[in-house]
Amino acid sequence: MALTTPKEFDSPYLTDNATPETKQALQNLSKLIDPQIDLKSLPSMGVAAVLVLLHLSPETGELAVTLTTRSKKLSSHPGDTALPGGRVDPTDPDVVFAALREANEEIDLPIEDLSQYGYLGTSHPFLSRNLLIVYPVLYIYLNSAETLFEKLKANEDEVSEIFHISLKDILDSLAAQNSPKLTHSSRDLKWIHGTPYRYHSFTNPDLLPTPLTGLTADIMISVVSLAYNMASEGWFSLIEAPDQKDWCTLIQWMVNGEAGSDGDLHSIVYKPTKLSVH
Repeated sequence: MALTTPKEFDSPYLTDNATPETKQALQNLSKLIDPQIDLKSLPSMGVAAVLVLLHLSPETGELAVTLTTRSKKLSSHPGDTALPGGRVDPTDPDVVFAALREANEEIDLPIEDLSQYGYLGTSHPFLSRNLLIVYPVLYIYLNSAETLFEKLKANEDEVSEIFHISLKDILDSLAAQNSPKLTHSSRDLKWIHGTPYRYHSFTNPDLLPTPLTGLTADIMISVVSLAYNMASEGWFSLIEAPDQKDWCTLIQWMVNGEAGSDGDLHSIVYKPTKLSVH
């Protein structure tokens, strides 16, 4: 697969059907500055990539994202809501390739012709509760969502459900704490070195087959924050616990072998080999 990731793309469908707010959100997302990633310097088998595949809602002209429910056959996070993705293989040239490959394996996303997708960027990394370094890769589907939906098919060994959720529903539930579409709740836990971490949950049995929680919720909150320019002190007080550490600090601690103590309520007990990162 020849992989090119231009940030400039032409989509008559988006031009004609996206709301002005959606067009601004896409401009905001396209400002992502891809992180410099040296996979050889990171823990072997300790890096993953997920695909944040956005599309235009046919009903509203607003942005929505494709999510999955992980199969209960899986040993890791069975039955959880997730973005398509998985570990970066040694043969993957980069995290963008890994995210697309995994999405192809999990939901049969067509990747032979990437001209139907617009690359928005790769986010800063996150840390999962089983201490994987996770890079979200953002794309926008450039055509009608109906043509996307008819192409997707769950790999039943890995995925039990494919569904879609509006970014504005996530935004509204955070801002109002009780939107008509989603119910948001959170609780603060102790994580690495006993530092606080806010665990988010979004629920609605009529819209979501499984709750949107944890790492996937964190990633989507970050995407929503960037898309709708929600960088304010009041906003961050909603999404982060007081004195919560940034993701880069948490990842550095993990790479240095300082994560996974018995007091880490958010993660499994895991002590990686101590490494040095430059």
